[in-house]
Amino acid sequence: MRIVRLLPFLLFFTSPAVAEEAGDFPEITPGEEITLSEALKLADQRNLTLNAARTDIIKAQAELYSAWSTLLPVASGHLDYTYNDHADTRTIGGNTVEVSKQQDLRGGLLVNMPLVSAQAWVGIVLGDTGVEVAEVQVEKIRQALLLSVAQAYYQALTARSLIEVQHNQINSSKRHLAVATIRHRSGTGSRLDVIRAQTELLTAREELLKAHTSLDNSRDALAILIGVEGLPLPVEIPDTPPPEAGEEDLVAQAKLKNEDVKLTRALVELADEQVTMSWMSFLPSLYASWTLTQQISERGGFSSPDNTRWFIGLTLSVPIYDHTRYADLDQKRASLARAELEAEDTRLQVALAVRQARRDYENAVALVATAQKKATLAAQSLELAENAYENGTGSSLDVTDARRSSRTAEIDLATKRFGAQLALLTLLRTAGEDMRTIGR
Repeated sequence: MRIVRLLPFLLFFTSPAVAEEAGDFPEITPGEEITLSEALKLADQRNLTLNAARTDIIKAQAELYSAWSTLLPVASGHLDYTYNDHADTRTIGGNTVEVSKQQDLRGGLLVNMPLVSAQAWVGIVLGDTGVEVAEVQVEKIRQALLLSVAQAYYQALTARSLIEVQHNQINSSKRHLAVATIRHRSGTGSRLDVIRAQTELLTAREELLKAHTSLDNSRDALAILIGVEGLPLPVEIPDTPPPEAGEEDLVAQAKLKNEDVKLTRALVELADEQVTMSWMSFLPSLYASWTLTQQISERGGFSSPDNTRWFIGLTLSVPIYDHTRYADLDQKRASLARAELEAEDTRLQVALAVRQARRDYENAVALVATAQKKATLAAQSLELAENAYENGTGSSLDVTDARRSSRTAEIDLATKRFGAQLALLTLLRTAGEDMRTIGR
């Protein structure tokens, strides 16, 4: 009896009209497949924002070299040419002697070198700390970028899973439409059931197109982040494993590795060295200079026949009174106090963020488990409704309602899984984990 009932359905499903309705699904836009590890590596190498930020390290290193140069000798040469309107002469004993030539050409070399310069010494330490600060700032940008890449990657995977959900919905809608059409033709069903099934099929196709658009948008955003042309196609990967460490261990790890904490710690060190720099302005400085002169043109009559002269000089600079130094010292002390308070506040905020991120992740995992159960129940309900309708014991509206519930549950499950991955990535990043390690 079951076979007799399904025979018209099988014949109808193979008819040209339904074959046209059951055409191929839209193809996913072609693109080169890429793993998460490869995406993170490409972003680390090619992202324009990150590479632009890295120039700050080069700039800080140049400033360090400049600080070192203040302790090195500075040499400069000069060449002086003078043309007078006439030569100066004197008459001595009836003889005319040219005292100053009409044209004079001489050259010189000057070398200056600091012997004692406390500010220059501290300036080197400041420059070195400035490089450290720049490196931490760039690393903070780098980790934020890698987190965005991982998020875009999982978002694309979620969009791809939603395409599968819509495929299943379309197949289910086709099955519903075929049965409704058979029953309508046989006089056991209404035209309204056919229209309702057709509407559901069109809706499913619309949602499929939206899912494809969402996938392409996610892939496009990923391509920009990793610096490639076209639309890279993420491949399915195992879920990122959660951290094995407990909450307190994660907090302790964050206080050591989190870039915000490391940055504020470096800024405290920088502010402390700036206070030291202000103190150094109260100390004397000692400079040495060596000067060489060479007379190139012919000398005047009363000039020394020695054309080459040199001398060494020492300059001791002793600050006696400059009230602006005290104001500068007060400003640097205030900046140090502010930096210390901000560093402590950052440590507290990071610890709070780690605890909240861990709770969010645990809650997201529980929501995924619940969504999985709901999706399973919704799928079973849809199967029962379809079987009952095909056997003549259920209604078309029951199938429609069950399919909508199934679609909602599947989408909710995919969304919850995506949310759980985002929560885990946020936890790992807040705890100071290197995002390059998550794709390995």
